[in-house]
Amino acid sequence: MASNDSDSQRSSTPKRAKSTLPAEKVFSIQIGTQLFRLSGASIASDAPSYFSQFFEEQLLQNGENATIRTLYIDRDPETFREIARHLQGYHVEPKDEGEFVKLFADAQFYTLPRLISQLFESQIFIQIGERHFQISRDIFSGPGDSPNFFTLGFAVFFANPSEIFPGLDRHGLLRPPAIVPPRVTHRSGDVFAELLHLLRGYPLQIRNEEHRAELLRDCRYFHLRGLEQKLIPHHISFNPIRQQSEIVIRLDDVRPSGVRHARDDSSRDRVTYARPFVDETPHDLILEIGDESTILDTRTMRAVFLNLANARMSSLAQVIAKTMGLEGKTPLYRTTDVAHPSTGGEGFSIRFDRETELILNGQTVDYMDFPGRTAKSSEHPPAKRKRVDEDLQSGFLVVKNGQWRLVVDSGPASAELVLIAVKLDVYTEERVRNRSRVFLGS
Repeated sequence: MASNDSDSQRSSTPKRAKSTLPAEKVFSIQIGTQLFRLSGASIASDAPSYFSQFFEEQLLQNGENATIRTLYIDRDPETFREIARHLQGYHVEPKDEGEFVKLFADAQFYTLPRLISQLFESQIFIQIGERHFQISRDIFSGPGDSPNFFTLGFAVFFANPSEIFPGLDRHGLLRPPAIVPPRVTHRSGDVFAELLHLLRGYPLQIRNEEHRAELLRDCRYFHLRGLEQKLIPHHISFNPIRQQSEIVIRLDDVRPSGVRHARDDSSRDRVTYARPFVDETPHDLILEIGDESTILDTRTMRAVFLNLANARMSSLAQVIAKTMGLEGKTPLYRTTDVAHPSTGGEGFSIRFDRETELILNGQTVDYMDFPGRTAKSSEHPPAKRKRVDEDLQSGFLVVKNGQWRLVVDSGPASAELVLIAVKLDVYTEERVRNRSRVFLGS
């Protein structure tokens, strides 16, 4: 005799701490069109469950020697075949994300606590683009790589081993709702495979900046913050002259949590940086700022930043002030009053020194010719000397790309952030900018 699997029947029997089914007795379960016969020992191996409660109730009402009704459930027999193997003591592992969600849904529907826990802690199955992935959860054990898209995303579908379809009204429920297999169709499976390769600890050759941008874009999408910090453009080296480790990093990639400072002497602090989740110790910061977003006024020796660079530099100065305990005191920069048509915003003090590499209008400039120097170099021919003077007398230099060492000079009543030029590629003529243009399609 068959019985219907109404939810009210399932919830009417209280859960027991341990199954009392006779181990040697065989019980019949029909799933869809197929009949399964399982021993009491198999059913009790993952209990309390829907099966153990149903048959325990039959034995309680009719006695052990009475005829026990066949339990009928209108579910997929192929999925239950794996569940039966689990109950018989075999390890069950889904082949893909579709099989995973069916097995997980039925494990919850039948309230099989051990199988639910096993699946909840198993590998993550997901489709990304056209590729299918089986991801070990411990691959996200690196600093900053968890929680992420996968651990948080799976929690939405499979919230907790102890919750059965959380939030669902189960009154009169005959079967659970369908769960769509987890997939991300609008990302590249090939790019994600490369991210997994990196997460497993293998090196990956970055082919070009476009390739790096693809990796970083998906790192951010999947919230792999530690891996992102390893992939951002940077260069770390030890400077034997200064006896300090240095990191070159772009302004766009600086994170407030990595900003530090180190005292040089009683009146100067070096700004240092450690990539979050990656660097154990900070390095002297050399900040790279490109995109022609820097204007230098060589008469006042100040720099003004344009567009997003202006906001990012202002924010960085505030972070540095907070790190040094100067927040709320005199700002580390001041509003500029230079009358250049393309400038505006905050003005930062700049400095050139003997170690600065300066490329002016495509030509390397000697230190003796730097802005602010009054001595003339006798090594240069008069024509070249005159040309350099004319280029510098304009007062304004546009920085195509620049690298700056950051220090904070402190006085009795004030402190100022100073950008010391390490390497600058600048121009004063639009013709120089036009020279670097390329024709479309070339």
